[in-house]
Amino acid sequence: MNKLELLSVRKSFENFELDVGFSVKENEFISILGPSGSGKTTTLHIIAGFVNPDSGKIIKNGEDITSLPPSKRNMGIVFQDYALFPYLDVFNNIAFGLKVKGISSKEVKQKVIGIAEKMNILKIIYKHPDQLSGGEKQRVALARAMIVEPDILLMDEPLSSLDAKIRAELMEELKIFHRQTNATIVYITHDQSEAMYLSDRIILINNGKIDQVDTPIALYKRPKTSFAKAFIGKMNRLDLGGKEIYIRPEEIVIGENGELVGIIKEIVFIEGVAEIKVDMNGKEILIRELVRKVEHFKVGDKIHFSIERR
Repeated sequence: MNKLELLSVRKSFENFELDVGFSVKENEFISILGPSGSGKTTTLHIIAGFVNPDSGKIIKNGEDITSLPPSKRNMGIVFQDYALFPYLDVFNNIAFGLKVKGISSKEVKQKVIGIAEKMNILKIIYKHPDQLSGGEKQRVALARAMIVEPDILLMDEPLSSLDAKIRAELMEELKIFHRQTNATIVYITHDQSEAMYLSDRIILINNGKIDQVDTPIALYKRPKTSFAKAFIGKMNRLDLGGKEIYIRPEEIVIGENGELVGIIKEIVFIEGVAEIKVDMNGKEILIRELVRKVEHFKVGDKIHFSIERR
């Protein structure tokens, strides 16, 4: 069953036009990925009800919700800036949605403590937002959105302002959280590593139009358009025998028997992997290989390599 469908949804602005259509299955984690200005957040705001489309329909669980206000859509939202109430402590920030629904104080406390334990924020339950780290604020925002048991959780660039270590931790927690709760999540990001790590499927969007919808591995291994090839991962574009081909850096194999030759311009080490820039007759080639296999190389070395589709 499709939890959410956007049917030919269009929205025009002065210098931009959005035209999208896609579906999200129940319990699916789907990311809308694209560069800045591609229409990601506008799409999210239309789903949430903050922006009305010029045409098209939004269907949730078989019901047309296009004209419903945000408060009637039963969707949880986690914003990029967290949007926590500064005058309320963590407990009351999380409890806010339950209190609006008129749930008893006893049940509110029980639910808040339960989700705080799950999100590992029980120790900060009586602190205020200005006393929290970025990672803690994000956990609180997620807890507040999920405690009202929304049909769909919308997340707008939720990790973009966090440092790399906290971001990595929260990505792992989000993945576990999704697995434990089976929540249906629509996640907005410009960061392909987030989308690749978290998503069941990715909606790649560019200039207001959907470019490709696929699983992370299919999008990486089989990009269907020139934009997807350029945007997803790193890609070498080579002209071999008069034919233009696109090759991933890990599909180039260094070896003495390789038919291609180049000079090493730069070597960068990233967590056990070496990225080697090679000059091949004025054309820069990027090769990715395990550090242990290339640790004897240095800038200026002549190397042989070949293409091996993997």
